[in-house]
Amino acid sequence: MRILSRLIALLLVLVAHGLPAAHAEMVPGADIKSVPEAKRVETILRQSESKMDLGRIKLTIDKMIDPTVDVDAGLKQIDGMTAQVRAMLPGFPSSNDRLQTLRAYLYEKGPWNGYQSFDYDFDDPLGKNIRNKLLLNYIASRKGNCVTMPLLFVILGQRLGLDVTISTAPLHLFVKYTDPETGTTYNLEATSGAKPARDVWIRQQNPMTDASIANGLYMQRLSKQETAAVMATVLAEYLAPRQEHEKVIALSDVVLAHYSKDIGSMLRKGSAYGRLAARDFGRKYPMPKLIPPEEYGYFKYLEDQNRLWFAKAEALGWREPDMMQETRYLQAVSRAKSIQ
Repeated sequence: MRILSRLIALLLVLVAHGLPAAHAEMVPGADIKSVPEAKRVETILRQSESKMDLGRIKLTIDKMIDPTVDVDAGLKQIDGMTAQVRAMLPGFPSSNDRLQTLRAYLYEKGPWNGYQSFDYDFDDPLGKNIRNKLLLNYIASRKGNCVTMPLLFVILGQRLGLDVTISTAPLHLFVKYTDPETGTTYNLEATSGAKPARDVWIRQQNPMTDASIANGLYMQRLSKQETAAVMATVLAEYLAPRQEHEKVIALSDVVLAHYSKDIGSMLRKGSAYGRLAARDFGRKYPMPKLIPPEEYGYFKYLEDQNRLWFAKAEALGWREPDMMQETRYLQAVSRAKSIQ
């Protein structure tokens, strides 16, 4: 969540006291039934996990952003990649054999990938271009980010029978792999060759509070349903700058119903309420005390929801990102790009 969203929350706190109270109402058009995208995502997330195909789910959600996405063709491509990895395996492969072969297939140059490995996209390190978070764009360009890279690794890994799942850090996704022979779970950093990463290293790269981990916001093994819910957040992220705040609220409600600890959805939902208040009242009334009594109840509802969702996030251990941290990260990316 960027500073702009937080400023909206702070501005809304500066309301005048003593205005007549009115009954708060829900945001018109923000319920799940009123938003086709939210209804579709709800149908996807209500599937039993045994029927969930994360590849199909990711492509289906991507198609809501880019209608040119061909889900069936994309699945054939993913299945073809899985077959190529299997062809590289030795006879009677262990879980570790499959893991190492998948890692080589994606990150090492060879005939299996046309001597073009899957690498980090240094030109869009923060994933600001939403289309760079679409799976088929990543497969075609071989340039990924902390959304597409771990998701493809998990999609292929699960097809190969690996015990891999998505996990989260602030503004970041990574992979957790469990070795069936030892029962040990390892972090794998998909943006860096799926190399093992200790918890302390991930926390250094993505600062988070002890409370946020204790409360389950970060560093957890996500279920298939929770992973599918995380996939759906990209759709809400796409709609937010298009000023479709009602849809963002509805989609956030769907995600949180199936993954209650998704911090991004909490913050995005709180920001959407703040932006609705700015849109519907801030432009018309220079000061809150000028809002007519019959409209003030709705304004107060938006204000309360804005503060509520940021407060929930903070109570669970979320903290506003340090902008200097982002600057340092971009500087590190620039240095890494220069020595490619």
